[in-house]
Amino acid sequence: MSTDIISYLDNLPVELLYHILKFLDTDTILLSFRYVCKRFYIISNVYNQYELNLNSCTKYNFYRFCRIINPLNIISLILSDDDRTPGQINLFLSFYKLKQFKYLRSLTLLEIEDSNLNIVLKDLSYVSLLSLTIKSRTFFTWTNQTLSCLSTILEQSSLKQFTLSIWCFEIYDFIWPNQCQIEYVHISNRITFEQYCIILERCLYLKTFIIKDVLWNDTNMITSNQYRQLKSLTLEDNRMDIFKLEQFLSLTPSLVYLKVIGMAYLVDSYRWEKILRIKLSNLGKFEFFFQSWKDVNYDFSDIESLIRPFQTSFWLENKRWLVNCDYIINPTEVILYSIPICKSYFQYHDQSNKITCSNITHTHLDETMMNNVTELRLNLVRTFCHGNIEKKINSFPQPLFHNVTELILDLDDQCSLNASSQTLSNLINLVHLSQLSLNLNYDYSLDLNTRAYLKNIFKQISNIRTLEICNNLSTIYSNITIEDICSLIPSYIEHLKITVKNINDMKIIIDRFEYLSSITFRFSFYKSIPSAKIIESFLNIKKDLTYRKDDCSIRVWLNRFPKSK
Repeated sequence: MSTDIISYLDNLPVELLYHILKFLDTDTILLSFRYVCKRFYIISNVYNQYELNLNSCTKYNFYRFCRIINPLNIISLILSDDDRTPGQINLFLSFYKLKQFKYLRSLTLLEIEDSNLNIVLKDLSYVSLLSLTIKSRTFFTWTNQTLSCLSTILEQSSLKQFTLSIWCFEIYDFIWPNQCQIEYVHISNRITFEQYCIILERCLYLKTFIIKDVLWNDTNMITSNQYRQLKSLTLEDNRMDIFKLEQFLSLTPSLVYLKVIGMAYLVDSYRWEKILRIKLSNLGKFEFFFQSWKDVNYDFSDIESLIRPFQTSFWLENKRWLVNCDYIINPTEVILYSIPICKSYFQYHDQSNKITCSNITHTHLDETMMNNVTELRLNLVRTFCHGNIEKKINSFPQPLFHNVTELILDLDDQCSLNASSQTLSNLINLVHLSQLSLNLNYDYSLDLNTRAYLKNIFKQISNIRTLEICNNLSTIYSNITIEDICSLIPSYIEHLKITVKNINDMKIIIDRFEYLSSITFRFSFYKSIPSAKIIESFLNIKKDLTYRKDDCSIRVWLNRFPKSK
């Protein structure tokens, strides 16, 4: 930063500087702005609107933050024990108690263990949160004491937003508090019909409810109660048929927004039109994504017949809701969905592998059609290594996917000699891409063309920080070695997830990639994971290292100095 700019900023009123800081993330303020001049250093110490996100944080910066931050200045905090920062929450609790964060308004705990969650929840009685998010790692179990503490926290009058994801069986044991002021609830699990009704009865201010599904059977009697406070409902993996769903939706007649993701037995446009006209007359927006894997042979006329019921005046004139139907040829699949697509995850199929029909006539793709897609999966060879398909993608006036942050590539065949890696950027806006997963289902060890093509792909996406390489091939049928895989890994990667066979593979990875912040070692299904004693003996060679082990992986968080730029 030039001397003139520093002098100009240094003369600004402190109130204006505070306003500027609201547009900077905490990393920038504490690791850059803070060290510009003495005045900025002092301001950074007293600024009290920090939103501290430690998810994917390097351990080096984690320690820096723990030395710098004043708990009284933090209003939002994200702690994580996921693959990129295993053991972080326990380490953080060795520095601070959550009750020190008196002005904390938002707390997010990712993949937290029961023992740490119990400690945190007891401290939260001293804090007036507005938002609480808790996500447990799959198969982690919670004690009844933890569930009871959580129920108590939900009674706080200040709490308005609550997100919960725990092991599916434990959600059935969770007792919702008698009274709460929550307005937004997101539960990433299936709940029972009884639980659904209890939540709505006890959350009189609940406006938005997002759940995976509601479990009920014919013995469940739909009560005469209606929960008119609810305005927005999302079912992320609905398994109810259209008849049960109609009864279910009649409980919430005031909905203005509805999203349903589910199976193809929900494809009954005439029934939907009846439900939306009579049961949900206030509905302003309806989003859906219905999928079927039926083994059928459709042609264009069959797809037209599926979309025709959505071409009535109700859909096109009254509501102006656009609907598409895709028939995927291989593997056989039928998808019926509203536009824009309402799912964050999407598997791409090129035009040669599908038949598409819409309830409107259009000659070009809707620019916003894929805006909600943040996680994209595609087959590398089928999508980019066939001349006609490649020409089609290269003819797009702009990328089809604008907001993808995670890309999953399946490699199951040889890449052609003339394949252009540039096609990827014609399909996807690569600016937001931060994570790449590569599924190896093809032995490329002796294939120089495919190896070169993969390296060219990595050159295009130098902004990714997390790389996952899954070698799905058995050693019996594959010659791919850990050295072959290492040759693909770019130097800019910070978080690596990789399939290994033994301790020696682990050693090669740790020694070769000295700037990695975290590594997840996944063991092939036919390989037994080393014992805890062997792992600790190996890992303790490295200084200041934390790790977590489960049935099929070892997750390591390393303390390494940042790479000089």
